[in-house]
Amino acid sequence: MKLGAGTYAWSAAGQSLQAALEDIASIGIRHVDILGIDHGHPSMFTSSQLHDLVKLIDDLGLQISSILALYDGNMATDNQMERQSIFTYLHDIMEFSAMLGADQILYKPGDKMIDIPYQQAWDNSIAFTGKISELARHYNLLITFELVPRPFALVQTISDMDRMIREACRDNVFANIDLGHIALVRDGIDECAKIASKTIHLHLNDNDTYNHTNDIVGTGKAPIGAYVEAIATNGAEDLCRRLGIPCVAGIEIELGEHSKENLSPLDITRMSRDYVLANIPSITL
Repeated sequence: MKLGAGTYAWSAAGQSLQAALEDIASIGIRHVDILGIDHGHPSMFTSSQLHDLVKLIDDLGLQISSILALYDGNMATDNQMERQSIFTYLHDIMEFSAMLGADQILYKPGDKMIDIPYQQAWDNSIAFTGKISELARHYNLLITFELVPRPFALVQTISDMDRMIREACRDNVFANIDLGHIALVRDGIDECAKIASKTIHLHLNDNDTYNHTNDIVGTGKAPIGAYVEAIATNGAEDLCRRLGIPCVAGIEIELGEHSKENLSPLDITRMSRDYVLANIPSITL
């Protein structure tokens, strides 16, 4: 499994995507997850700037592993205009991803609604997933989603993830496992092993298993190493090999508790990198 890093922390700190890429490359990490909003929103780049971005990625020797398509809105809604707005954004993200050479995008499967039944929201999400699956196929992209440890989320547990993948029944829809998230919902090693054969990407961050703080890897109580081993050895790496993509575990930190220590995005990523390489042997640069 290869170590990656996400650009979310740089965006949250008000820094450019280009600065994030240069920092990540400077500490030897080659696989990058780009935040697809704010500093990584496709609308941020003119044609000339996009050309320069592609050149920078190539010059730094980076590989874009995933684009985080964190759209505004709720794909599980009955509101046709909202769903169309989300679809348009995802279309733009897929074009952007293809230009940058990404393997996959991550999308949000949606939230429960107060004004419609749970099952209807779930069915809306499944139908929308099918629609974006077909769009992704046009761009030769895979799509992933992650569980969200919040009571309003449709997908809150690994069991929910497994159900979503089964019911979507698409050969380009897979799991992205955020290890900090699964610690918060108390999913354990056995659950990780069960979803591993449907998993192609990981997010690495830490917490005290009670608060969603997105902390530096190794500073909390989430069993990160045990989670990684369960996923890596129970099918994730084999699946990625069959798909012809690297199996990446990306440091994904959104400026949580560590921000009180006045650490830069580069500092927190470097500290996480050092912990991972020293303590999780299945992850390498």
